[in-house]
Amino acid sequence: MTELQIQRCEVCGTNAFPDRLWCPGCGVGTMQHVPAGAGHVEEETTLRRAPTADLVTLGTVRLEAGPVIIARLPTGAKTGTRVRLERTTEGTIWARE
Repeated sequence: MTELQIQRCEVCGTNAFPDRLWCPGCGVGTMQHVPAGAGHVEEETTLRRAPTADLVTLGTVRLEAGPVIIARLPTGAKTGTRVRLERTTEGTIWARE
């Protein structure tokens, strides 16, 4: 797993996720990738993929940089938990305490 990257506009500093062709703040096309940094779980929900399957916990994470991202949460993570986001080679985003 690698640390999740978000985009930051080189002109106005707006942060964005997922990747954009143009800055949502000023419309310029000069976005650079930067580490997402830490955030806090805002909400969490538990899903059961099938009647006998393991439970999957998802949550919305508001990054200190601004964007809100949906991620898989570690066991026991609750609203307010401080996390860092990582991306697997398959593209899944995981929150880690």
